[in-house]
Amino acid sequence: MWLTRLALTHFRNYARLELDLTPGVTLLHGNNACGKTSLLEAIFYLATSRSAHAGSDRELIRWGATVEPIPFARVETDLERGNGARTQIEIVLLPAEEKNSAPAGEADAARKPNGRVTKRIKVNGAPKRALDLLGELTVVLFLPEDLDLVFGSPSHRRRYLDITLSQIDPRYGRTLLRYNQVLEQRNSLLREFRERAVDPHELAIWDRQLIEAGTYVIARRTETVERYNNLIADIHPRLTDQREILRLAYQPSVPPENVAPTAVGKELRIAGIARRFAHEIEAMRPRELGAATTLVGPHRDDLRFMIERAADGQMVDAITYASRGQGRTIALSLKLAEVALMRAETGEDPVLLLDDVMSELDAPRRAALAQAVMDAAQAIITTTDLADFSPDLIERARVWHVCDGEILE
Repeated sequence: MWLTRLALTHFRNYARLELDLTPGVTLLHGNNACGKTSLLEAIFYLATSRSAHAGSDRELIRWGATVEPIPFARVETDLERGNGARTQIEIVLLPAEEKNSAPAGEADAARKPNGRVTKRIKVNGAPKRALDLLGELTVVLFLPEDLDLVFGSPSHRRRYLDITLSQIDPRYGRTLLRYNQVLEQRNSLLREFRERAVDPHELAIWDRQLIEAGTYVIARRTETVERYNNLIADIHPRLTDQREILRLAYQPSVPPENVAPTAVGKELRIAGIARRFAHEIEAMRPRELGAATTLVGPHRDDLRFMIERAADGQMVDAITYASRGQGRTIALSLKLAEVALMRAETGEDPVLLLDDVMSELDAPRRAALAQAVMDAAQAIITTTDLADFSPDLIERARVWHVCDGEILE
């Protein structure tokens, strides 16, 4: 798939922008803080309804939008699939309002901004929920801070898996949302039990729902990590001149049953996870009542990266022992595998978004990423220095200059 148009209104530092896009490579060249990253952020937002950088949606509304009667931001795109089907996506952000105590009859004064933002999503003109948006546009985003996937907290790695899986499996996104809602309710109940007697029946209701939703999340994460390992087995050795082998190790807080993953079918695996989850919930009950929080489930899982040296077979945990150079290579392997995974799962090439990452890589890794870019249906890349790219890539690319919210070809 590829985008044919991108339109921004009061989004980040763009007052208004209308950009026609084409398949292939688009290079966005310009100095720092001129708006290049905001373009990639807008595309990522259209795919996931989440910002890769902002702490809240309100930060996406341009400061200058306050001159409007109602401050707002709008992002729109038209995209085309390999089969010729076309889709239009629009997201509008509006400040939410709340009632105040104005006397009756003073309607204009009866509402005021409350600091929150209302998100209105349309696909082909029809209103949609954020969950219904997932999968309409698939993207893979390369960022300099991808090192956080390796050296950051487990929450970074869980979030990465969740965003990837939500794009290729709408059921996963819905189930994860349900899991988080149940988790919040269950934690609230555990806190209540500090002030009153424990009611086992109340807790059992939330236990069943937590296990049902959490089992699917764990099963899909486990299956996806296995898929990643099949892909990375070829990618990572090429990036390290055959010196290293990389394996991903998914570490669920629900211990797996002692059965080889390939020895059971999907239904039996899910049933096994559910049994172990129920067992762990019961075993953790005294500790959870003391801590007043849920101590087992996919919200406490982690993803580890194990590096095996081809020379001697020694294996180490990259999160603990890898250098920053090795960390960059692991992150690149992971993202290249994500491209292949999305292509296999959806039958469409995802749109590649690269935010000034070439300067972070040495020549061999830069060449591997450049090849992925050349093979993509569409890649949109930001850079401060065109010298980071080969003459062949620049010759095939459409090059735009970005400066203070304006774009010139």
